[in-house]
Amino acid sequence: MANIHIKTEERRQREAAVLRSYGVAGRGTPEQREAAAIIAARSREIMKGGNRNGK
Repeated sequence: MANIHIKTEERRQREAAVLRSYGVAGRGTPEQREAAAIIAARSREIMKGGNRNGK
């Protein structure tokens, strides 16, 4: 069974912005979308002060 992630519109917009910042036109490849999701999530954590590494 496949894992399904339901994303909010805000999360989709953040990921699309990351893709655009790296020069990806359109949806990009699955690998690019996954990388954008990780970058967007980690960036949001840091901006909110949620850095889990304790640094």
